Amino acid sequence: MSHHITLNSWFGSDQEQAAEKIARVFRMGREQGNAVLQQLKSGMSWQFEQKIPDHQAGPAAAYLQSIGFHVDLKPIQHFAEASADAASDAMESEAENEESLKRPRDASLSIPLGFLGNGGEFFGILFINQLKTILTLGIYHFWAKTRARQYIWTNTTFAGDHFSYHGTGKELFRGFVKFLGILFVIGTLLGVIQIYGGDLGQVSANLVSILLLGYVPVLMVGAWRYRLSRTAWRGIRFSFRGEGKEAAMIYLKGSLLTLITLGLYWPYFRMEAERFWRGNCYFGHINSEFSGEAKEIFAKYVLALFLTVLTGGIYWIWFQAYLKRYCWSHTHIGNGSFRFSATGGEWFVLKLVNGLLLLLTLGLGYSWVAVRNHRFFADHLTMEGDFNVDFVVQEMKKSGAFGEEALDAFDIPVDIG
Repeated sequence: MSHHITLNSWFGSDQEQAAEKIARVFRMGREQGNAVLQQLKSGMSWQFEQKIPDHQAGPAAAYLQSIGFHVDLKPIQHFAEASADAASDAMESEAENEESLKRPRDASLSIPLGFLGNGGEFFGILFINQLKTILTLGIYHFWAKTRARQYIWTNTTFAGDHFSYHGTGKELFRGFVKFLGILFVIGTLLGVIQIYGGDLGQVSANLVSILLLGYVPVLMVGAWRYRLSRTAWRGIRFSFRGEGKEAAMIYLKGSLLTLITLGLYWPYFRMEAERFWRGNCYFGHINSEFSGEAKEIFAKYVLALFLTVLTGGIYWIWFQAYLKRYCWSHTHIGNGSFRFSATGGEWFVLKLVNGLLLLLTLGLGYSWVAVRNHRFFADHLTMEGDFNVDFVVQEMKKSGAFGEEALDAFDIPVDIG
C-alpha cells in the first residue's frame, strides 16, 4: 500500500529551520520549502504530489510531527476487485496497466537526523559529573562518561524516534581494571628485561613498545564494537563485526606505505580503513556498505596538500568537509544511502566559533561546543532512498568494554564517521 502525505498546519517557532528540513525531506529547494510554510500559515494544507511507500510514510510522518507539523496520511486504494466475468477481468486488467503507466512511481523521501540537546542542560550534567569524579578520586569517571553519552544518544533522533544508549559505568570500570592488570604485567616484564637484559634487553623492550602501538587498531575495534552494541534505535541494536587483526594489518600497511610514498598513499589507506569501519557496521541483521574508491579522491587530495601549504593549513578544513561528504554519500544500508551536505565554509565557521567559545570561556563552554558539533552533524546528515526498517531483525552481539577503556587510558579517541 502507498500513501499521500498532507501537511495541514505548522506550530513550530523557527520557520527558517523548518523550511530547510521539509526541503530535505521532500527533496525540494529552500524557496519551495518556504512557500509550503507560507501556505500552511495562511490556513491552507499542502499535499506532496507523489505517493509514498507504506514503510516510508510512517517514519516520515513521525519525523515531520516531531518538528512541528500536523500530518495526515491517506492510504491510496489500488485496483478494485475484478469481476468474475473473464472478459471483464481482461478489460479491467488492461485498463489498470494503462493507468499504472500514467501514475507517478512511489517517491523515496530524504529523512534527516535531529538533535534536541542544549548546552545549558549538558553543562549541568558535565558539572555534576566532574564534581562526583573529584569527590570519588576519579572512580566516578566511568559513570560520568556513560551519563554524558546517554544524554547525547537520547537527544539524537531519526524519523521522529530517539536513539538509546545501554552501556553502564560498571562495564567501563570493569574493562579499565582488566586493562590495568594487563598493563601492569607488561610493564613489569619490560622493566625486568631492561634491567637484566643489557643492550639486548633494551632493544627487546623498545621492540615490544612498538608492537604495543601496533595493537592500538585492535583496541579501536573493541571500543567501536562495544559502543555500537550498546546503541539502539526503535529497540533494535547496532553491532560491529570487523576483526581486530584485519584492522591491525590495514593500519600497519597503510602507515608504512604512506610514509614510504611521502603521503601519496594516504587516500588508498583512508578508503581501505573507511571500507573496514563502515562496511562492518550492522543495524539488526542488515550491514552497511562502502563504495568509495581512492582514485576518485586522489586528485582532490593532492590539490588539498598544495593549497593547505599556501593557506597556512586553513584549506585542509575544506578538504575535510569534502571528504566527509564523499564518504557518507558512498555509505549505503539496505536500498538507502546517506548524504552529508556541510560545505567547507560551514565547517570552517563551526570550528572558528567553537574555538573562540572555548578560548573566551577558558574551557567552560565545552558543553556548548559539544552540542553545537552534534547538532551540526545531525542537521547535515540525511538518509535517502528506500530503507525499510520493518524488515530489520534484531541480532545481539556480545561485546565487552575492554577496548573502550584501554583507548581511554591511552587518551586515543574513537571517532568514526
